[in-house]
Amino acid sequence: MKRAWPDSSPDSVAAFRWVWWLAAMVALPMGVFSWWTYLQAPSRLAELKRVEGVSVWHEPLGNRVIDQTTVRDIVRTPPNWQEAHWTPVELPNFIELGHSVELPPDAPKLRAWFRIPIPVDAEGSRSHGRQGLLGFRVQGGAWSVWADGKLIQSNLSDWRIQWNVPLRITVPLGAREVLIAVPYAEPLGYSVGSLFVGPMDVVDSAWQERNVLYLDLPRFMSVMALLLMVVSLHLAWSRPKDRMFALLGFNALIWSVTCLQFSFDVTGFDSLWLWFGSVMDSSINWMVILGFIFAFELESIRVPRLTAVMLLYAVLGTFVTLPVWGWQKSALIAQQYGNIAVMMVGLLVLGWHVIRHPRREGVVIFLALLTHLGLGVHTLLNLTNQTNPDSFYSFSLGVVVLYFAFMYAVGRRTVAALNSTERHEGELKNRLAEQEIRLSEQHVRLQQLEVARRLDTQRDNIMQDLHDRLGSNLTSALLQARKGVLSPDETVLLLQDLADELRHVGGLASQEQRSLNELLAELRQRVQNRLAHGGIYLVWDVDPALGLQLSAQAAQHVLAMLSEAIANVIKHAEAKQIRLEARRQGGEFVITITDNGNGFDPESVEPGRGLPGMHQRTAALGGALQIVVADPRGTVWRLRLPDTVPKA
Repeated sequence: MKRAWPDSSPDSVAAFRWVWWLAAMVALPMGVFSWWTYLQAPSRLAELKRVEGVSVWHEPLGNRVIDQTTVRDIVRTPPNWQEAHWTPVELPNFIELGHSVELPPDAPKLRAWFRIPIPVDAEGSRSHGRQGLLGFRVQGGAWSVWADGKLIQSNLSDWRIQWNVPLRITVPLGAREVLIAVPYAEPLGYSVGSLFVGPMDVVDSAWQERNVLYLDLPRFMSVMALLLMVVSLHLAWSRPKDRMFALLGFNALIWSVTCLQFSFDVTGFDSLWLWFGSVMDSSINWMVILGFIFAFELESIRVPRLTAVMLLYAVLGTFVTLPVWGWQKSALIAQQYGNIAVMMVGLLVLGWHVIRHPRREGVVIFLALLTHLGLGVHTLLNLTNQTNPDSFYSFSLGVVVLYFAFMYAVGRRTVAALNSTERHEGELKNRLAEQEIRLSEQHVRLQQLEVARRLDTQRDNIMQDLHDRLGSNLTSALLQARKGVLSPDETVLLLQDLADELRHVGGLASQEQRSLNELLAELRQRVQNRLAHGGIYLVWDVDPALGLQLSAQAAQHVLAMLSEAIANVIKHAEAKQIRLEARRQGGEFVITITDNGNGFDPESVEPGRGLPGMHQRTAALGGALQIVVADPRGTVWRLRLPDTVPKA
């Protein structure tokens, strides 16, 4: 048997709160300790020694086009060492990329040679293992490493993405210096970051540390953006009127596209690389525009003209930079300055709205976009223009900032919607409870009114029955008494009939259903003696198989109407004969009472309870009552009942 919880156990809400507190007391300290341990761990880069005493020589390569084929030849071809002119430099070393540079196919090409001395103390520590070089960044063509006049390493397989991959070189045993060659087009320039030398295992660890932020984080955000896109677009499909989910999905799509440059390598496919690079550059435009459109939608900022201009800017920027036009120009810096200008305009609009209508979500989105702008400017002024290759490529962190800011804003909006729903649900429950109380009170009043109505109806029915049934018997008795034909025994019998009729007035309501034949037989039994005492002969012509079933109320109406008709004949007509016929004609039943008395015009009779009551009963049965003067004398009472008589 399942053990029941004690009465003192907390309810579900309190229990859930305890679970959260216990989890926070365990998980939060563990998380803080883990991050504290990670941050306290010394960087392996500190164990390496910065390379100094570097010299550079720029080798002319002519006007050849740098592609995958020529780069392979350039990398593998040694220079004419007799022409080398070495100039001392400090790393990092670079040639800045201009805002917009002409880039004809025959532009001069060069190869920058860097002579890297291996320190004496590093040479002496080789007993601890092979030495290596670590470089922060190389921007330009495929680099190559030479030692003792021989090619020992190159990155021909992935040089298209070397701009964000740290340099890692294994130094040959016994080498006193190594040479690093970087080919470049003179208009585009190049950049080589600082180099560090040390044991190869330390170089590997430092290289992996560097890649956590350089490559692993952007790749992780690409996957997270794809998941967010799937969820957001599904919500947008389910709720097409809420544009926020569709915009969030499109933003996530652009984030994932932008982060592709950290994981997708198109080295070896020159035409594809042109298109891929164009898509990557244009994705920055769309990331800026869609980010502000989402912010405007979230904050209900209606600026249709500005939104249209932003979208037009993104479309034109994408269209103009397509490789299909064959522009012999590089305007990457100018393109990014255009994005900065658009972001500043969007931030002004959003910031003014946040100042006028401050909300936590709006402030967070504004700060996230402002941070994104700052990271973009930092990347543009340090890496895109190749002036500080040691700097961190911070623009990718903007995706992380936007991701958490947008998720925070959407989460708060969702929580607010849920709270509003719960609040409205509580209000509806209170209103429903109040409405139920009012309905209960109204139901009680309606029941009281229904009881009063039924009592009034019952009283009217009793009065009508007393008139229609007892009245007819009393009329017969009065007529016979006036004629002096009642003996004492007949008087007793007549009074007994009146008493029976009085009992039948309340007894019919207790019977659920009766056939029309049974009802007519009862009528014949009741009126036959009275008609005989009044000297009126009864002719009975009834179909024995009429088959009509009547409810108790309907039977009471039919019996009362026929009794009233016979009473009128006895009282007023001075007839000698009454004929009662009952037949089925088509889809209805016809009951006819005919006498040979004086007859009367129903339109000229003073109104009383008799005839109006008969018409009311007929209407309740859904039938029709017709009273006409017979030929040559007398009156015809014709009652028509439908095939299915209502309960009345």
